Amino acid sequence: MSLTQDLLSLYRVDSQLRGLRTRVDNAKRTLRIREQQLADLVERFEETSSNSRQLQATIGNLEGEANDFKDRVEKLRSELNAATNDKQYQAILAEMKSLEEHRDTIDEQNLAEMERLEGLKASTTDLEVQIKERTALRDVAAKECIERETQIADRVQDLEKERAVACESIPANALQIFDRVADATEGETLSPVIELNKKRHEFACGICNIEVPYNLVVTLHAGGTSIQQCPACMRILYLEPSEEAAEATT
Repeated sequence: MSLTQDLLSLYRVDSQLRGLRTRVDNAKRTLRIREQQLADLVERFEETSSNSRQLQATIGNLEGEANDFKDRVEKLRSELNAATNDKQYQAILAEMKSLEEHRDTIDEQNLAEMERLEGLKASTTDLEVQIKERTALRDVAAKECIERETQIADRVQDLEKERAVACESIPANALQIFDRVADATEGETLSPVIELNKKRHEFACGICNIEVPYNLVVTLHAGGTSIQQCPACMRILYLEPSEEAAEATT
């Protein structure tokens, strides 16, 4: 067979192999996305839970301070009743007022923190629901990934053997070009030459539709061991059987 025929044989096997691997790669990509989404939610949940615990501690401290102020006010109230003169009475009364103002401030702060805590608790509950949903989606993606790998395992093994056989008849430099183009074009490695105008000898790449110099078409028709690539998209060019026949008659 000619180099072009050998490349076409390799292309057909390589396309099937890449197609199967793409199915698995897509499943793995979906799994990675689901895992990352779940990890992000878990991180948010842990951060929210940590903030809730810190806020609960803060509320506890504020309640303790408020109780301390309350006890001091009650103690002063007893001292107030026992005051022996107006100066002492007014001093105790002023201190009580100051302590009560501080306690009111703490109570207001405590109330605001308790409202924040309620918001954090609501967020935590919502995140727990989301985590449950995302865990289910992650599990489905993991199962699908395993199923796809299992389904294609035998076929991939067969195609890899076929590809290895197809590569044996292709020169090393040509095989390097094929692999490089295949990787760059996601497996769309070869492109037929399309005739635009027979009389004017105008041809184009069948994939990118950019005009192909006529001398490349002539070289393709002549055969040989050299690869001809589209000047624009760099895909490997080949002549369809009908095109080869047409060129042979010109």
